[in-house]
Amino acid sequence: MLLSFLLAGDTMKIYVLHWNDGHGHLGYNEAFWLDRDFPPTLANARALAYMVRQYRKRAEKEGALVLVLDAADYFQGDPLGELTRGKLYMQVMNYIGVDVGAVGNHDFDFGRDILDSLGKWANFPLVAANLVDTAGNPPSFARPYVVIDTMGVRILIFGLITHWLKGMVPPQNMADLKVKWEYSFVKEFVPKVRRKEKPDIVIGLTHVGFRHDKRDADSVRGIDLIVGGHSHTGIISPHFSRLNSTAIVQAYSHLANLGVVEILYDRKNRVILNITGKIITMTEERVPSDPYIDSLLNVWEAKVDSIYGVVIAKALGDFTRGGFTESSMGNLITDAMRWYVTDILKERNLPVVAIYNAAGIRDNFKTGPITRRDIYKALPFPNTLMYGYVSGKDLEKVLGVGFNGHHAVFVVSGLKLEYDNSTLRRETVRVVIRDTITYDSLGVKEYIIPMAKVRILEVGGKPFHPDSTYLLVSNDYLMKGGGEYVVFKTVRDQKDTGKRISYVVEDYLKSVKMVKPKLEGRIKKRKLRL
Repeated sequence: MLLSFLLAGDTMKIYVLHWNDGHGHLGYNEAFWLDRDFPPTLANARALAYMVRQYRKRAEKEGALVLVLDAADYFQGDPLGELTRGKLYMQVMNYIGVDVGAVGNHDFDFGRDILDSLGKWANFPLVAANLVDTAGNPPSFARPYVVIDTMGVRILIFGLITHWLKGMVPPQNMADLKVKWEYSFVKEFVPKVRRKEKPDIVIGLTHVGFRHDKRDADSVRGIDLIVGGHSHTGIISPHFSRLNSTAIVQAYSHLANLGVVEILYDRKNRVILNITGKIITMTEERVPSDPYIDSLLNVWEAKVDSIYGVVIAKALGDFTRGGFTESSMGNLITDAMRWYVTDILKERNLPVVAIYNAAGIRDNFKTGPITRRDIYKALPFPNTLMYGYVSGKDLEKVLGVGFNGHHAVFVVSGLKLEYDNSTLRRETVRVVIRDTITYDSLGVKEYIIPMAKVRILEVGGKPFHPDSTYLLVSNDYLMKGGGEYVVFKTVRDQKDTGKRISYVVEDYLKSVKMVKPKLEGRIKKRKLRL
């Protein structure tokens, strides 16, 4: 009764419906975290469309406002999302009626032309206030913010993207862009935009991760709500900044959950009275499917099954990944990369070492058949296999970056090592800068990079020598050297095979037919004195 009385006067309710890190998971998925043995089926986009429609019906009865926000990383990560390079994802979101979208790091994975296309396919604006071109202007695919002025309330929604973007995206995909450091940026931007636009409510739609959302919220007054993404965090009820009362929400990932925020707003006094929120897990049993989305996805799922349902090999045990330890998935993938160079390309004159970033492994293999879909889910990024020559001393520096604790570790094949990142050492890395077209040298540049202590025990079963030359195999994301990975530019005569890593793994699995998970002590953490 009290709520009805309030809403009848100057107080209104605003529903903010949100999700993040969809990664193309439009179709059915399994909620393995709810029950590993008998996971319930998630209806994902089918249920999302249904739930948004239901909230709109509820809002119409209550005289409330509905905002629908997507915090980015849209289509890359699932065959259903990638098959049309995001066009199907945007078609679904247009039907659902998204109001504003953020920009995520994985939206750069397939190049700027695809990101520009996403901005055109979307019937809603993309926002990223701290992302600008080299002239300081907003990029072609996004704007800094939007203002929604309706029902007596003026709402400003601005975007933020992680300031670590340069280290996450292939350098060529954002050569003309730069990212402003978000903590200092929001301190200046929020007061300035509030003075200019005079909004009643300010919402940050971000793709920076929960830890950074909390720091941003503590950095400046004037952000009422942050709808976040990037870290795949489930915030069951809003987290409030202890300094500035900013509410922060995020709804896990992969379209499995709908985040619902309810803002109670006093239009007469222009103040927020209350912010509450929750997350709804959209299992098929719990939430009906939208008929149009169901019919649309049925067509595309049949196409995906014909391509990705093929059995490639058999797993004789469960393969698991690990972000900070040796893993059976990491060993399998790097073994496949090393096999491709030695057995297919016949590069056998030097000891061969393979390195892959553990954070790029996104799924496990269960005991039994391994399908092309399983391989794709584990390796969804379009990274290609590259190789080149590296001295033993520079290999130590490459591995020093891989274990400095700033990101998940490197998984390896062809070597065994020990590392200690309890205290980092700052190493100078001298890199030859080359023309991107002619590859002519443009000079040498020095970088100071924090590194872990690394002791290489053996390479190819033989003692390691810092003055020896080795053949290093990795992926183009690492080899092209964004962020601290600039150390990979010490690898000489780099060759890009153009072969996607997932295809390398598929070829390897076809050749061996059966694989058994193994841990061999390739990576060990211990106290070192070097």
